[in-house]
Amino acid sequence: MDELDFYRRHSRLTDPGANAHLLSGLSADAAAMARVIGGVLIHRDWTWRFGFTLPEQRREEANTRYVEAILGHLGTLDERRPEDRFAGTCRDFTVLLCAMLRQAGVPARARAGFAGYFTDGFFDDHWVVEAWDDDHGWRLVDAQVASAPGGTYTDADVDPLDVPRDGFLVGGQAWRECRSGRRDSDRIGVAVAGLTGMWEIQGNVVRDLASLNRVETLPWDNWGLIPVHYDELEPTDLDLLDRVAAVSAAGGPLRQATDAYRGDPRLPVPASLTGGGHPEQ
Repeated sequence: MDELDFYRRHSRLTDPGANAHLLSGLSADAAAMARVIGGVLIHRDWTWRFGFTLPEQRREEANTRYVEAILGHLGTLDERRPEDRFAGTCRDFTVLLCAMLRQAGVPARARAGFAGYFTDGFFDDHWVVEAWDDDHGWRLVDAQVASAPGGTYTDADVDPLDVPRDGFLVGGQAWRECRSGRRDSDRIGVAVAGLTGMWEIQGNVVRDLASLNRVETLPWDNWGLIPVHYDELEPTDLDLLDRVAAVSAAGGPLRQATDAYRGDPRLPVPASLTGGGHPEQ
């Protein structure tokens, strides 16, 4: 299959299903889509910037795996009060924008990695969209940051509709730079939780490969090599992750991403996390 056609198609996770009508009539412009998303989604850890505290039980909304279910929860895409918005994470902003773009025929894919514009001198675990532009190729779009007025989610001077490649590191790029000594792995991870190092990076190497295969997991899904601590990896495991990281860092091409994903039984996402089967089939 042609690579762009592959990323125009929905995955099992981004397919709006019975709620596809909610995505009809949207502009194919990523900025306009992000504004719509901002009226219905809020990051569960940033509600204080919108003037309220999220009830603890509502944090479970971020475990909603499928876009169809997110849209079902919302009912409409009408803008609502911040406290009435779906409380998700960067992954939810990402998969909803992916769904909107794909529904409009625009090739789009989720990317799992680390953003350098939330915490000074640190790259935080984060997800963004990579959307195809016929004039410029793949562009990184931060749906979360683009969804709200400037300064809501970050004070950094970053264009969320065209995030620079040194501002967001996909999982494989972070892995390669740290493995080569070009970057300090202690400055990558989850800043607020104090979680840093190669094990934090390792998970997003695998999750990003899955995303390149149109399997957009939850950011805390664990399978295969992910839960094996970096310090306990065998040399053959490290070699495998080095090869996967090269594919992630390059963003494919699709054939290499597919071959890598299917090349070791510890890399494909289990059917239990995708509803059965493989979205690329």
